[in-house]
Amino acid sequence: MACGASEPPPRVPEAPASTTERPALQVQSELGSVDPEAVTRVFHELEDRFAKCQQAGLERVEVLAGRVKFFVRIAGDGAARWVYLEDSELGDRETEKCLIAAALGARWPKPDGGEAEARYSMDLPLQTTRPPSDWSSDKVTAVLAKNAGALQACTGSSASLRATMYVGPGGRVLAAGVATGSKSDDAKADCVTAVLAKLRGLPSPGSWPAKVSFTL
Repeated sequence: MACGASEPPPRVPEAPASTTERPALQVQSELGSVDPEAVTRVFHELEDRFAKCQQAGLERVEVLAGRVKFFVRIAGDGAARWVYLEDSELGDRETEKCLIAAALGARWPKPDGGEAEARYSMDLPLQTTRPPSDWSSDKVTAVLAKNAGALQACTGSSASLRATMYVGPGGRVLAAGVATGSKSDDAKADCVTAVLAKLRGLPSPGSWPAKVSFTL
């Protein structure tokens, strides 16, 4: 018997490599882009409509004025999907809704790469020679506390809304407005405005209206 190494074990044939390729991970941004100068031109074209909104509000509050900040979601075809006021110092819900409606009805530049978002701030200037008296929020804190239940029923436990209102002679609320900060807050803003309009027990500013802003 000859001596030698044992024979190697038989080779097991390898399984053929899979020809199925995994799909490449595709990441697509939700938002496109829009020319800010073109957006500004649209807002300038809306100035006459905005002025009419303010003029209607001046019939209720002669010192109506203030800064507003628009948020516009623009669809691929240039239509506004939604509009709301991220911030508002205007203090009149009806005028705020009029401004929003004007922006909703406008034709916006078509975005590139999907829907786009645009922001724009503007002032509705004072139309009287005398501005309203500027109140700090502590002027109305006590009355707001008495109505906290009704206000919280409007806003919910986690919401935070910024409100502005005008107070006339005798402590009567002349108008109130709310910066919604979200497209889903319209109903909350309407509810808050209705509660603020019915406030009683506010101090009187004298013969000239006062303006006050506060957070709820």
